[in-house]
Amino acid sequence: MEAFIAEVVRLSKKIKSGLRLDEHKSRLKDRLGCEPSDEELAISLKISRAELQAWLMECHLAREKLAMSNVRLVMSIAQRYDNMGAEMSDLVQGGLIGLLRGIEKFDSSKGFRISTYVYWWIRQGVSRALVDNSRTLRLPTHLHERLGLIRNAKLRLQEKGITPSIDRIAESLNMSQKKVRNATEAVSKIFSLDRDAFPSLNGLPGETHHSYIADNRLENNPWHEYDEWALKEEVSKLISATLGEREKEIIRLYYGLDRECLTWEDISKRIGLSRERVRQVGLVALEKLKHAARKRKMEAMVLKT
Repeated sequence: MEAFIAEVVRLSKKIKSGLRLDEHKSRLKDRLGCEPSDEELAISLKISRAELQAWLMECHLAREKLAMSNVRLVMSIAQRYDNMGAEMSDLVQGGLIGLLRGIEKFDSSKGFRISTYVYWWIRQGVSRALVDNSRTLRLPTHLHERLGLIRNAKLRLQEKGITPSIDRIAESLNMSQKKVRNATEAVSKIFSLDRDAFPSLNGLPGETHHSYIADNRLENNPWHEYDEWALKEEVSKLISATLGEREKEIIRLYYGLDRECLTWEDISKRIGLSRERVRQVGLVALEKLKHAARKRKMEAMVLKT
């Protein structure tokens, strides 16, 4: 045991040494304005290039050795979050990221066992991977934690031969039945929209589920474009039939009907009237249009103005 602890301390010191090397390299990059070569880095450290390469290799091997000695812990923690909506590979990857971060942060002088210290980092990494990869509409972290408690409660009840109903799970967790029900209903099976909608008969890719999902974006709806065009045509006819020349010009400029949207001030400068006069003419013209639109039952015109 003492030999193992001594080995962990030695490897931890190597990793810290590598982190200091990374910091030195970053400062050198800032000074040079570009990524330093191995030769430049070695010169700045007053060591040979061979010594630098050996240093880098030792740091890499130390990190790898500590990581490999804790992979089983990553697998153990990731398995607790299995069947909660994310792939096991994503959970393990998140755990490994957390493990590497924990190894870098580990301080052997504090007296902690490395497995105890990195446990929290691994769990954080796995939890983050679960939140990021479990669904398109992501659940809040606290709900994922509640689902973990519910899953563990189900397992305990099943081990005792008890059917894990919502009321029994709620009772064992000292949680309201509503919270348990809401959490369990939030979990749904996710499958790819790129999956084939029907079995392929000739071996060639066919239509996917994505082909049968409506695009709700208005800009991709051809009928929306047609409605907009038809409304503009009706508005143009209404303006021509209702307003005088000066009123038409002001309304078209103010609402950008000719692709140029101006303020009352800009319009006043263009047509040679005071700003207030332009505003008055524009408001009167607008009321005329609304009145004419109501008579023609053009509700869309009334709403837009």
